[in-house]
Amino acid sequence: MPDPIPVDTFRRTYLFLLAEITGDPPKGDRGNAVLDPDTGWTQSLAAVDAEQASQPVAPGGTTIASQAAHTAYYIELLEALARGEGPEADWPGSFSPAIVDDETWARTRERLFASLGRFRVMAAASDFPPEHLQGALGVLLHTTYHLGAVRQMLRVVGATHPS
Repeated sequence: MPDPIPVDTFRRTYLFLLAEITGDPPKGDRGNAVLDPDTGWTQSLAAVDAEQASQPVAPGGTTIASQAAHTAYYIELLEALARGEGPEADWPGSFSPAIVDDETWARTRERLFASLGRFRVMAAASDFPPEHLQGALGVLLHTTYHLGAVRQMLRVVGATHPS
């Protein structure tokens, strides 16, 4: 059996990937482990206005705003679970708001960026005990999945973005 990965090695790698997905890779490192350079959440949402964020790209589909709200909700839910709280998930409600005005869109982005920032702080302090590992990896995969959806939606709504 191979040697286990040291916690510090895992943490460093995890935080690098999370920073890249967030859109804040370390200074001097544009990142490209899982994304094209400079295409994390921060950069991807920078040029999206409220009207674009509110456009469903398919009949009955989600919007960029709802994808951002859902991603923030998922992280907030895992934060609550890590604190020992047992909230009941509201998955349908997690995609709200789907239609936003300028103020609501700004708050939705701030909520997403704040939840990502808090989670990065929590991960930086974690020893990644087995009972938290699934949630930690879930945040990495889930935020990447929804970022990919948003990256495709940007093209449909006509938002400009890097690369």
